[in-house]
Amino acid sequence: MKSMRTGTALAAAGAIRFVLRFLGKGATTLPGKIALRISPSFLEEVSRGQNVIMVTGTNGKTTTTHMITEILRKAGYSVGTNVSGANLASGLATTFAEHTEKARRATKKGIPIAYVLETDEAAFAVTAGKINPHVCVVTNLFRDQLDRFGELLYTRSCIEKGLDATGAKILLNADDSMISALRIGREERTEFFGLDEGHMSRNNVTNAEEQGVLSASSDAEYCLKCKKKFEYSARSFGHFGVYFCPSCGDKRQEPNYSAYLSGRTDPSTSGSPMFLTHGDETVETTLSIPGTHNVYNSAAAVGACRIFGREVGDGNLSLSFCAEALSSVRPAFGRTEKISVGNKSFCILLVKNPVGLDRALTHVSEAVDTGGLYLLLNSNIADGTDVSWIWDVDFESRKYPEKTYVSGERFAEMLLRLVYSRAAPKNIRHEEMKRSEALFEEALAACPEGKCLYVLPNYTAMLSLRKYLVRRFHLKNYWK
Repeated sequence: MKSMRTGTALAAAGAIRFVLRFLGKGATTLPGKIALRISPSFLEEVSRGQNVIMVTGTNGKTTTTHMITEILRKAGYSVGTNVSGANLASGLATTFAEHTEKARRATKKGIPIAYVLETDEAAFAVTAGKINPHVCVVTNLFRDQLDRFGELLYTRSCIEKGLDATGAKILLNADDSMISALRIGREERTEFFGLDEGHMSRNNVTNAEEQGVLSASSDAEYCLKCKKKFEYSARSFGHFGVYFCPSCGDKRQEPNYSAYLSGRTDPSTSGSPMFLTHGDETVETTLSIPGTHNVYNSAAAVGACRIFGREVGDGNLSLSFCAEALSSVRPAFGRTEKISVGNKSFCILLVKNPVGLDRALTHVSEAVDTGGLYLLLNSNIADGTDVSWIWDVDFESRKYPEKTYVSGERFAEMLLRLVYSRAAPKNIRHEEMKRSEALFEEALAACPEGKCLYVLPNYTAMLSLRKYLVRRFHLKNYWK
């Protein structure tokens, strides 16, 4: 039973959303802000008794949330989710308010309801206990927005606080030592996902020529228990891999849900054969969104749906069903989103921290359809005002297309980084942010037929550019 204040908050949020959508606005946070102002207990009341999955972590939140949502929809659920990526308390409140009427109609028809919520790490600390989800998924932990979060241990403490405020089942990344360590004291409700060890890109067992120490990235070199440096027998990327502490014996946990790609594939193409394993069962599907990081996201999404099915008594969410549903998932906006324009295309890959940009540059370097590279760097509050992180990215070992472009509010810093790398082309075209749309048109025009212009913006640069692209190419708005 909702209180009168929460009922008033729902009505107010609905009215504000109607007006904003009529004006062509996203209405992704303001309705929730008003609802929380009217009723401080809004989240507790609207989520009570609901089936909820929460997804948090540094990278992969949006894609993992999107994958879970699509699997559950194919299983017949009416799903409320913050598709726009508005992942603070106001965005979560907006999601519940927006889906309330749809949920009411679905209930009358006997359709099950579920909410899948991407949640900012700091917001997770204060909202998880209020929402009390069935399942919490923690994707990974990387340095991100240092001006806001500080170092990784603070971000990890936010996640830890959120987990301890709930009785939810927990799904952790087995290959991330800092995330895997969250199992301690929560063992009975924790399961793991990860990449199949034998298919990691650097492996002492399957690649004998790489025998020796495989060091971690600087994000997680040391054991949290005893502060000794980890040793690795296999690595995928960043600090992900099969780690072992020679001092206290802490090690990578065996994943309950693992995934791997079959053979070497072109990263620019979707539809790569992928295998998912749970216990003794292995099923084949396709990776519809390219990139090794999306193999992790796939394993997390399938694991979350399997655990959720067990918690709510839905036996239809089998491994084979989840795998089949996963094969048809399309990219979320800005996450390897590819748009065709005549006989060429452009692809948007959001980059917001060192590992994210490193993975995107790897993707562009290895793709056979690369016809241009366009980097955009802003430094607004939502991006993180400190852009020094670009110096932690390996620009030096990449292959760059002949045509490279740079824009954004901090284009000068990105341009300087490229110049220092000595790997990028000498003649880099650059423009300030107010000329970014014109530079995009120039870059797309110069992209050869049959090739793709890869666009790598950080968050607010992506929103700005995509607003233009919605008008220019009649794309869906990011909140749809």
